Amino acid sequence: MGIFGALQSAVSGLKAQSHAMENISGNIANSQTIGYKRIDTSFVDMIPDAPVKQQIAGAVSSYSRSMNTLRGDIQNADTETYMALNGNGFFVVENGDGSGGTFYTRRGDFDIDRNGYLVNGAGYRLTGLGMENGVVTGSVAQAVKIDNSFLPAKRSTTINYQLNLPQSPKTASYVSTTPGSELLKPWGYSGDVMGTPIAPKISGASPQPTVIPAYGYGNIVDPNALASTLSIPDGSQLTLDIGGTTHTFTFGPVAPQVPTASPVTVTSLLADIQGRLQLATGGNERVGIKDGRVFVQNATGDTGTLTFGGTAAPLFGLSTVQAAILPAAYTSANMPADLMGTGGIHNKTLEVTVGGVTRKYLLDAVGNLTAGSGVLKVDATGSMKEMLDVIQADLRANGGAGASGATVNWDAVNGLVVDFPGNYRSNVSIAGTAAAALNVVGSQNAATGTLSTVSAANSELFVKESISGGGITVYSQTGEPVNVQMRWAKVSDEAGIATWSLFYASDSAPGSANAWTKLADYTFDQGILSGIAGGSGVTVNGTERLAISNLSINGRSFGSITIDHGLKGMTQFADNSGMATTTQLKQDGYGAGEFISVGISDQGQVIASYTNGETRAVAQIITASFSNPNALKRGDGGTYTATTESGGAIINQSGAGIVGSSTEASNTDISEEFTKLIVTQQAYSANTKIVTAADEMLKQALNMIR
Repeated sequence: MGIFGALQSAVSGLKAQSHAMENISGNIANSQTIGYKRIDTSFVDMIPDAPVKQQIAGAVSSYSRSMNTLRGDIQNADTETYMALNGNGFFVVENGDGSGGTFYTRRGDFDIDRNGYLVNGAGYRLTGLGMENGVVTGSVAQAVKIDNSFLPAKRSTTINYQLNLPQSPKTASYVSTTPGSELLKPWGYSGDVMGTPIAPKISGASPQPTVIPAYGYGNIVDPNALASTLSIPDGSQLTLDIGGTTHTFTFGPVAPQVPTASPVTVTSLLADIQGRLQLATGGNERVGIKDGRVFVQNATGDTGTLTFGGTAAPLFGLSTVQAAILPAAYTSANMPADLMGTGGIHNKTLEVTVGGVTRKYLLDAVGNLTAGSGVLKVDATGSMKEMLDVIQADLRANGGAGASGATVNWDAVNGLVVDFPGNYRSNVSIAGTAAAALNVVGSQNAATGTLSTVSAANSELFVKESISGGGITVYSQTGEPVNVQMRWAKVSDEAGIATWSLFYASDSAPGSANAWTKLADYTFDQGILSGIAGGSGVTVNGTERLAISNLSINGRSFGSITIDHGLKGMTQFADNSGMATTTQLKQDGYGAGEFISVGISDQGQVIASYTNGETRAVAQIITASFSNPNALKRGDGGTYTATTESGGAIINQSGAGIVGSSTEASNTDISEEFTKLIVTQQAYSANTKIVTAADEMLKQALNMIR
């Protein structure tokens, strides 16, 4: 080979460095091209076959080495449809004129053209899979086209509603010191309440005497003191004129006179007088101690008069007499309590239970009884009114919320009446031996009545007795919006079991008969929802959802709607605010919307936005990867086509690695390219020196034959 071989090697070097220079210049020229992948140059030595000791360095050849796997920097962009790939892979595109073809690119500066297609800066259309209702429907990639028509309205079909109701709602009617003030009171809604509200009232025609015999009270005495303490002189007389017949009692130590000497007590002395009187008259007159005072009374049923006389009368304090009283003049104030009831009421019990709270009373018509634990002794030595006033006061103070307004009265016409006005929640029962004697044994359940609707006339009261449950806008088939306002009213709370009613505002017109309509009753056991009972036209599915057959607001029908509470979305736990705390309130409908923009999501979906606030995924962008991406064949505009060496495209529909509102910069490093430029220039210059030297050597060889 010799000089000619050296010359040929130098020429191959010039060609190789020229190739390298061409790649460097292309890289530098495209340093600002979006998604551009630089091309590096590799050199291969070319050694001719020769014996080992005659081998030469040989020539050189160059080839391009793609850097498709080297990602450029991801840069933010203001255009929402721009996108970049943060990782391997390529966008799949086709010709911008619609002529088809499949190409792959990293250039993601896509924008909407006049025909609605997403086209990048090089004019290629982006392809993807069609989507409907958030689900991929296509199986063959097609050019992504944006439809800028109106988004049709969608009727609301489901309301997702979750909240916590307070244990004690602080309604406008709530008073912290008044039990039950936080509850809805259906009986107060005249014209709206359903059923018959009942405030328990138990009464009975109590057995009563045919006449209240004449009687008189004397001095206060000690029943256990000796009779001598009365200081009644021997020979003193007490006369009792009964119905015109006079009965005289002479006091002294010897019978048949009334003894006053020791050891006779005051009680024994009066008992002796009573015995002598009854023996003389054959009746059951009373002479004794009542309410701590000397007491004398004509026989039962005796309508006659009673007059006290004799020198001993003033010593007993006997003077004024209450004349006999006939039934027409009976009052609770003049009726002696001990004359009432079958067999009397002394030492008998009365038990009144109101809503689980029981009060027990022991009636003492003499004044000598002692009550046991949990029993209140009631003085029955006076009038019925005095006795009943004590019972009434105790019920109001200690009988629970249901007895706070209790009244206990008696009159000759109605007998004993135990009434609980305003108590429509607590059941009442009366028992005991005294109740049997007075004919008031029995029970009666309270009833609040119910509310299915609330009229406009009662709307203000309803708002005061309920709390807001929030409001939400739902849409008709044509996109007409309507606001659904909800309110919660607590209707009962007994032993940890609470019931709430959910209402919605159904008609805001003045004078409306259905301003508020109940949807359902919710029962909570220790704060956990245990059951739902649907109202009219409402179907319940467990404790998770209820279906309203026809939601009607202001006369407009919005069709069936489901309220979905989720598995544990409804609770009733204590909340200091006393208000409902909504944790979720949304619905699935919307009005019609005008197209305003399109963007790219992190899942690689093309998202269209509308003026109604809705967004729609219209396409799923696909990406392609290759086993050997550096073996792809380059085309114009940053595109590539598959080759045998690259292998077939592996399509990915997940959108992984796609970054919206971004572009990928060229992976060309200017400083590196300038370095390679200097090296290449020097190598090229050196090869020219070899050509020059070889030329001089050839000239010398040719000159040898001259």
